[in-house]
Amino acid sequence: MSSIMQVTSLKDVKPFKSGWKVHVKVLHTWKQYNAVHGDTLEIVLSDDNTYMESKGRLLPVGAWRWIQNFSLSPANGCYRSTDHSYKMSFVQNRTITRSPLVNEDMFLSLVDFQSVLSGSLNPNFLIDVIGQVMELGDLETIQVVGKPKRKVEFTLRDI
Repeated sequence: MSSIMQVTSLKDVKPFKSGWKVHVKVLHTWKQYNAVHGDTLEIVLSDDNTYMESKGRLLPVGAWRWIQNFSLSPANGCYRSTDHSYKMSFVQNRTITRSPLVNEDMFLSLVDFQSVLSGSLNPNFLIDVIGQVMELGDLETIQVVGKPKRKVEFTLRDI
């Protein structure tokens, strides 16, 4: 019997087991407050053709990693960064190892301005746009769930 685990595409992982192995690039990270779990580190991962949201601390932005042993649960809520059905959680015996792969693709799904302005997009998902900044407001500090957050307002022009 072989001890080498087969690599699975992110679009093919399902929540019925935690013994998956995926090859992913870390696209973005941010801290988020959760009333149940406190501060969490949220991470957007991508393989060659799929985005996925996850948690973790050994995954620097821009790095490709091999990840083994994780569980999946339904992804829900507002301001989701992907339309993937599941989010990843690491289990106790998870393994994260470096990958020699170098792929500098941007992994963006750009949306045209008309689609944004029409209101036809799902408001639960974040979207990617490229535009020229025409007006830039001051950096403000506002309270969000009792915590200070920085905010800047700006106007984009369709390029």
